[in-house]
Amino acid sequence: MEEKALLVDHYHKTYDLTFSVWESRNMTLLILLAVVGFSTLLTFNVSEAQPLLVDIIAKLCGITDSARIAELRRSFPYGIIQSIFVIIVFYLMLNLYQKTRFIRRSYLYLSGVERDIRATLNLGAHNVSFTREGEFYDKSQSIAGVMTGVSYILILGLLLMSFLGMRLCTDWQTHQFTIFGADLTLTLGITFFYISYACVSLKNKLSSST
Repeated sequence: MEEKALLVDHYHKTYDLTFSVWESRNMTLLILLAVVGFSTLLTFNVSEAQPLLVDIIAKLCGITDSARIAELRRSFPYGIIQSIFVIIVFYLMLNLYQKTRFIRRSYLYLSGVERDIRATLNLGAHNVSFTREGEFYDKSQSIAGVMTGVSYILILGLLLMSFLGMRLCTDWQTHQFTIFGADLTLTLGITFFYISYACVSLKNKLSSST
C-alpha cells in the first residue's frame, strides 16, 4: 500500500513541476514575441518606435529634462541597441526550446508513470483513471489545438525572419562588418534553436492528433 502511495505521490509531484514549467514556457513565448515584434519595428525604423525606446530608457534612468531627452533621441546608438536585442532574442529562443523539450519529455514520462500506476492498481482498460496525460489526452486532442500551436510557430518564425533578415541587411549596407559577423553568428544560433523548438512542438502536436 505504501508503494502505491509513493508512486501516486511521485506522479503528482512530477505533474506539478511539468505544469509549472509549462506556464513558464508560455510566458517566455509571449515575452519573446513582444521583444521580436518591438525589435522588428525598431529595425525597420518605424518613426514611433525609436523615440519610444528612448523614452523608456530615460524613464528607467530618471531623466526628465526635455532637452536632454531630445539630445538622446538624436544621438542614441540604435544600431548597438538592436544588436543587444539580437542577444536577448537568442537567450529567449534558447530558453523556449529548453523548456519545450523538458515539457515534451516530462509528458512522455508521465504517460509511462500512468501505465505503471494502472498496472499497480489493477485498473482495467475501461477505467479512465490515470490516463489524463497519456491515452485520454491523445484521444481528446482536437485539430483546433494543433492549429493553435502551428499558428504560434508560424507567427514567431515570420517575426524572426523579418527582424533578423533586416538586421543583417542593415549591418551589411552600413559597412558594420564586425557587428554583421556577431549578428550573423547569433542569427544562426537563433535559427537552429527555432527549428529545434518547432520540431519538438510539431512532433508533440502531430503525434497526439494521430
